[in-house]
Amino acid sequence: MDGRTGNGRVAPALGTVAPRTGILLGAVLVGAAVLASGCGAAPAADAGETLVIAVTAVANEPAPTLTTAARTAVQDALNTDHARLRVVVSGMERPTVVADEDLRLLRGSQVENDAARRAELTARRMSQVAEVVGGAAGQVPNLDLFTLLDHVARTPGRVTAVVISSGVQTTGPLALARLGWDQVGTAQVVAQAEHEGLVPDLRGKRVVFSSLGEVRQPQEVLPPPLRERLARMWLGICEAGGGDCSVDREPVTGGPPHSSTPVPTVPVPHAPALTAPAAAPVELPSDILFGPDSADLLPDAEPLLRQVVQALPPGAHLRLEGRTASVGPADTARDLSLRRAEAVRDSLVLQGIPANTITTTGLGFDRPLAPDRDTTGNLIPTAAQRNRTVTLAVRP
Repeated sequence: MDGRTGNGRVAPALGTVAPRTGILLGAVLVGAAVLASGCGAAPAADAGETLVIAVTAVANEPAPTLTTAARTAVQDALNTDHARLRVVVSGMERPTVVADEDLRLLRGSQVENDAARRAELTARRMSQVAEVVGGAAGQVPNLDLFTLLDHVARTPGRVTAVVISSGVQTTGPLALARLGWDQVGTAQVVAQAEHEGLVPDLRGKRVVFSSLGEVRQPQEVLPPPLRERLARMWLGICEAGGGDCSVDREPVTGGPPHSSTPVPTVPVPHAPALTAPAAAPVELPSDILFGPDSADLLPDAEPLLRQVVQALPPGAHLRLEGRTASVGPADTARDLSLRRAEAVRDSLVLQGIPANTITTTGLGFDRPLAPDRDTTGNLIPTAAQRNRTVTLAVRP
């Protein structure tokens, strides 16, 4: 078995992994069989069925919480009488297995069949699992949901996985700051991940993403459009790998994180201050105005463009210049940037600005506001975000 499926050592029982919770779930059949396998995974009562709860649990996220969908997954696994639970948390080189346990409801060594006793055992086990998950802390300097997804892919047999994470990836090729918000959630990102061999093989796995977009300070709150882009990205990666994938959209109410290791933040685009556009060109971020690879204005764009109209001097003549980051073919970038400038123009016209007072240009990445590639050709995230814009200037 590939070493990335575990942490290279005997996985502890739920009763031994979190001293702070004082939990004891009962005897666990790990021992010599795990050592013999050499992969850190305990044999299940039915070796083909595993419930994986995978959490990033970093300092920029609320403490992990079991939503209704997550509790249902635990309940379903308990009801099978032949499932195994594995809880993993982000680690430095690979996810750390913090719990690996037989989920059968037992009386001694036999499956409990009495309905009342099963209900009692189920409630107790659910509470214990929730406490272990809620106490998880990923003491790592990056948020890496992708590696958790890869761990799920490498878990053998039939797997249901609940992946609890904000999804604000800060490392690797799928780092959000590297991609830029106007690329997050696009088919291009998924296609590139497939081309680079990054998509994990999730055939035969059922994956539920929970808590996507749920963050804590210092990570700035993500507005709904950005949360939706995150959901599309992770669904796209998961489905490209052949998984049965869904997003649990139940809001979470987790408390403060248990991790204290700082994690990089991802810049969130903001609407500019529109006090006197005649004084200097105003940069209207495409991440606020448009969806990924789109020239269709988002609903959130209307209030911003209304402010533009209100701030214009009487009789103003306007120049709108669309730009993109230096990503993709130059002709495609010019076309997209022009269509975005024209979409802003059309909105301003609908609000009373005469069409013959507005000129539009699509520059793509021909005349960037800031160089967005370093000396080795890598994209500079902050500069790339600035270049993704429609610039409004009042003509002399």
